[in-house]
Amino acid sequence: MMGVIRFAGARVTFAGLVAAASVATTPAHAQDISARAFLSAPQVGVGRQFVLNVEVSGTQQLEQDPVLPDMEDFATFLSAGTSTSIQIVNGRTSMAITYQYRFQALTEGTFEIGAVTVTAGDRTVTTEPVSLTVSDAPPPPAAGAEAVDPGAAITPEDLFIETRVSRTRAFENEPVAVEYQIFTRVPVQSYTITTLPQATGFWSEELEQPTSPQAERVVRDGSEYLTATVRRMMLFPTGPGPKTLDPLSVEAQVRVRDRSAFDPFGDIFGRSSLFDRSVPVVVASRPVTIEVDPLPADTRPASFTGHVGSLAVAASVDRSTVETNEAVTLRVEYSGTGNLRTLPAPDIEFPVEFEAFPPETSERIAEGGGSLQGTRTHEYVLIPRVPGELTIPAIEVAYFDPATRRYGTSRSQPLEVTVAGDAAAIEGPGAVPSAVETIREEIRFIHIGTPRFVRTDLPLYATGLFWAILLLPLVAAGGALALRRHRDRLEGDVAYARVRRASRMAKKRLARARGLAGGDPREFYAEVAGSLQGLLADKLNIAEAGLVREEAGRIAARRGASPETLERLFACLDDCDRQRFAPAGAEREPPERVLERAAGIMGDLARELSR
Repeated sequence: MMGVIRFAGARVTFAGLVAAASVATTPAHAQDISARAFLSAPQVGVGRQFVLNVEVSGTQQLEQDPVLPDMEDFATFLSAGTSTSIQIVNGRTSMAITYQYRFQALTEGTFEIGAVTVTAGDRTVTTEPVSLTVSDAPPPPAAGAEAVDPGAAITPEDLFIETRVSRTRAFENEPVAVEYQIFTRVPVQSYTITTLPQATGFWSEELEQPTSPQAERVVRDGSEYLTATVRRMMLFPTGPGPKTLDPLSVEAQVRVRDRSAFDPFGDIFGRSSLFDRSVPVVVASRPVTIEVDPLPADTRPASFTGHVGSLAVAASVDRSTVETNEAVTLRVEYSGTGNLRTLPAPDIEFPVEFEAFPPETSERIAEGGGSLQGTRTHEYVLIPRVPGELTIPAIEVAYFDPATRRYGTSRSQPLEVTVAGDAAAIEGPGAVPSAVETIREEIRFIHIGTPRFVRTDLPLYATGLFWAILLLPLVAAGGALALRRHRDRLEGDVAYARVRRASRMAKKRLARARGLAGGDPREFYAEVAGSLQGLLADKLNIAEAGLVREEAGRIAARRGASPETLERLFACLDDCDRQRFAPAGAEREPPERVLERAAGIMGDLARELSR
């Protein structure tokens, strides 16, 4: 029986390991190099994943990754992996390496995936084009599909994403609540949002979402599902006409049974099999079209600025009687529902006797009533330069109520301010005194703290400085002894040395990655992943070359690492692997953000494992 070892996405047979010594020195050109491309299944559903396999025979290693054709029109890249194999039949050795590229189908139709270019040594070969059909119809069963793509056994009825909107017809700037819910009847261990919808033509507001969404059981079409809300948002259409909300994609880790292995205990007692494994399955919601109606133009008030919902305005001043050159604060508060963040500051015709400064804006907005509600406040600083009775005019604002399909108007009361004193001195004809200079002249700094008294008749031995100098040699000797013991332990205890130097070594590797940020992305992401894996291996005192993610995660959790930190660590490693094998031209996360994520994970992991 031939077993399989899996490590870092590669697969090597035991027979290959036995023969490795005899074929390791065999040059790549000693065998004929050939390549072929094939799909996990010729037909796939919209939003589902498919695997493009590129098998290169005659070598176990390529200096350059295969060059894939452009598939952006109908698919998006997810991740990549490799597997190698060695076979010895009748004394003849054959080698092959297979590149597996996971994509998500986006557009319905039949598409041709062009030739893949493979370069091995001084030879370049190309594969034959393959055809892919993207359709909502159930795909025909393909023999051996699960061996190529284990996620092929998960049907669209087993796992899907649904988009729920509060309305499919709305006015301009009318709120539309959107929820994305995942439905599953297969065991999902975790999920990651891979593609956010492009809300083109909408002003979008993310709604508060718990870190761990609450799941509940529902019955749908006679089947029981576990469902949870994965994303919530509020959309405000910015113009009339049909607006399409693009799909949201989620990659879920689904636990499936490894049918190649037999576990009698899992089968008899109905428990999770020891040979269960997690496979990534990508699902996507369907696009949603919202018809947006224009606002009525014939009855639109002059004070209307575009707000849809309810709105009230109130104005107040912090004091109604002041002296000339004293500041008065005017507070204008909008309250109501709708897209309050886009409300502009009111255009107020202040009396010429006031010197007005631009307003400071603050807001308190939260979800409520199927929309957003709260207040938006503008505060003006006014400085009167001339005495007298001054009037701040009323503020009027209009809004459109979609429930009644009519415009409404809200109006504040005018405010009276009594200014006493003398008119401000004018330096020259038409000159206006500066408020900053006036305030600077009016402010005089006053020392209001309690004075500090120092006793002067203390003897020298009663002071802290005397004892500090006296004990300094003892402290230095103790520190030297501790340092010597620390160095002796570093030289004699390998585990202790690895743990103590883990953070420093990881930071050095991360610094090298920063130097590679402007070069080859594959080298950059490999160095970032290596710094994270090296830190984890050193902190746990295990070999980095034999690091198994699941086992390392369990050991780290027992030593104090939090599940959140481990989840961030493994997600970052997955992203690095995905970007390393992404084809040329693929969209990548900015290197600065990747380095910032990695540095944060390293700091949290080092702190938690040092407790």
